[in-house]
Amino acid sequence: MKYIKKFSELNEGFWDFNFGKPTVKDAAHDAERKEGWSHTGVGVPDKETQLEDDYIEFNGQRFYPDQIEYADYQDLGDLPRIENGKLIIANPAWNM
Repeated sequence: MKYIKKFSELNEGFWDFNFGKPTVKDAAHDAERKEGWSHTGVGVPDKETQLEDDYIEFNGQRFYPDQIEYADYQDLGDLPRIENGKLIIANPAWNM
């Protein structure tokens, strides 16, 4: 069982490891390609760190960088899309 867990962690982080974490800029590019426009902005500063987070607004919901994920390599669904509270964007390997 412990090897299965390690494999799933490796598989889930494969795209992040090779291409970096998905960014608001990546999501904005996908939204613009789909809808012809995208809405991005800077959120309220965090009380502890005083750092502002970038966000993208998609279908009336705000998504921050930790809420954005790459689609699986064999994903054939509509992109970008909302799935389980996360914004799913195009896999960077598809541009290669």
